[in-house]
Amino acid sequence: MKEKTVVKQLYRLNIEPRVIDQLTKLAARTGEPKTRLATRLFTEAVMEFKPTKAVRIGR
Repeated sequence: MKEKTVVKQLYRLNIEPRVIDQLTKLAARTGEPKTRLATRLFTEAVMEFKPTKAVRIGR
């Protein structure tokens, strides 16, 4: 049996219309609901993000 993941609404994001259009196309192609697809893609992007080292200006 699969465990349920606790999902919380963290932010209300302002998304560009072109991103919504692309999300709609992906959802139609995969058959996955847009909200679930958006949540999964956002989670993957955040978890895979690796910030670059900050460059300090000489002091």
